Amino acid sequence: MPIAQQFPETLYIDVKIDGNKFPYATSAKIKHSVNSARALSCSFIGKEPLEMCRLGAVVEFNWSRGNLNNLQDDKTFIGIIKDIKPGRNLSTFTALDYTTFLAESQYELYKSQDYIGTDLYFAAAQACDYKGIDTSRLIGGSGILITKEMDLFGWKTRKEFIDACFDEMKRLVNDDRHPKNTIRQWQYAIKNGKIMDFFYPDPDNTINYPYVTLSVEKGNIIDEDLVSNIDTTRLVNAITVVSKDDDNTFFQLEDAGSQDRYGIVSKFLKYPSNNKSELENVAYKILNRFKEPTVSYSVSLTNKDNLDLGDLVEIDMPSLPESDIKTVVGYETSLSDSVLTRYAVGQTKVSFKEYLDLLKEPIDR
Repeated sequence: MPIAQQFPETLYIDVKIDGNKFPYATSAKIKHSVNSARALSCSFIGKEPLEMCRLGAVVEFNWSRGNLNNLQDDKTFIGIIKDIKPGRNLSTFTALDYTTFLAESQYELYKSQDYIGTDLYFAAAQACDYKGIDTSRLIGGSGILITKEMDLFGWKTRKEFIDACFDEMKRLVNDDRHPKNTIRQWQYAIKNGKIMDFFYPDPDNTINYPYVTLSVEKGNIIDEDLVSNIDTTRLVNAITVVSKDDDNTFFQLEDAGSQDRYGIVSKFLKYPSNNKSELENVAYKILNRFKEPTVSYSVSLTNKDNLDLGDLVEIDMPSLPESDIKTVVGYETSLSDSVLTRYAVGQTKVSFKEYLDLLKEPIDR
């Protein structure tokens, strides 16, 4: 049966293709992650709805909760049909939001002389102003200015240039509200309609107020709904830092606690300094940042689809040694007779090289 206008959970659905009502959907799935296009897959039955679908058609998909006089969490997907899978009984189209225009744009030659000294935020915002994407909310700025050393220039699509800007839009933070050497990373996404959003999550801030706390006590999650992932690919608990100009000037450091838990994982690097104190400082910072694995979670929630990318979520479960605050970095929502959303919550992965590059920059970068 097609998706009714009202679910048992009072979820309302409205679909249009090229401005025409499309009341034939039987199920839908919306998938999104940071710095990428949101994807809508919509299934339907019948020849007539198939004839309404065409590659390149504009899809508007609205869903919201509550009663018709007081809808809550109103959400809109606007995108372009990129794929159609006709079937004998069930057919499906897949649409991508307007971020796809940035990925498929004509190549442009980005020249250093046009951008040096410009805030990365505004350079990326200018590139997003394309094919109807709404950039009216991009007014904040990052305070990180473009330099000639940044890998931004040459022939690129708009999205390639934007991604290069966001690769540079991170800060190494050392203050009394964050753990030592915390990295904060800007991210982007079209969360609703055509509106581009740049956001700056801060999950490690000690005075954070999460959007929601997931716990058994609150009755909004059980242990079976939570899957944790421990990634040790960036783990370092033994480091040797050697002067780039003198092999006899070096500093070595190990973390016995990390080695006891995860085994020894060593790293060797050459650093552009002959000052042993500076080499020692680099070693301490790297070991402090990478001595623990990266932990992320996959959380399944029924009839709760109002979290979005960049939202902070506190996870407080009996299976965890302590509560943990993480950022929503992706989700997949399935809409049929019920609403099931699987959220990916974690932290932005910063490579060893990226972190080393940050150490070479001023601390308030």
